[in-house]
Amino acid sequence: MTEPETAVFLLSCTNYWANLMRGKDPDEMTKAWAVALKDIPLQAARSGAAGLAATLKFPPTVAELRTAAEKFLPHKIESSDVLFARTCHECLHFDTPLYQKIKRDEVNAQEALTLNVKV
Repeated sequence: MTEPETAVFLLSCTNYWANLMRGKDPDEMTKAWAVALKDIPLQAARSGAAGLAATLKFPPTVAELRTAAEKFLPHKIESSDVLFARTCHECLHFDTPLYQKIKRDEVNAQEALTLNVKV
């Protein structure tokens, strides 16, 4: 989330927890939460906060919110080469050359995604 999105998010969270900002500087809190939630999309954070509101009486910590938002994050899409190699390993118990290289740390999965390694 960006800092303006975090400000909107924190303001909406005061509907769940009225004492969220009590005794804190709103600008500093917004900056701190923006840094801590920079990789969490606004909608995932909102959905996570709504889930926490049903169970928490007191405002959540950033860690609790991150954990709650994780189930609303979009799934990462793998390249077809890596997906094929993992599927062969998990379903057919057959290790392709690419999967063997990933296991030996010769090529990590992230590099395989960007380089589209041909074996």
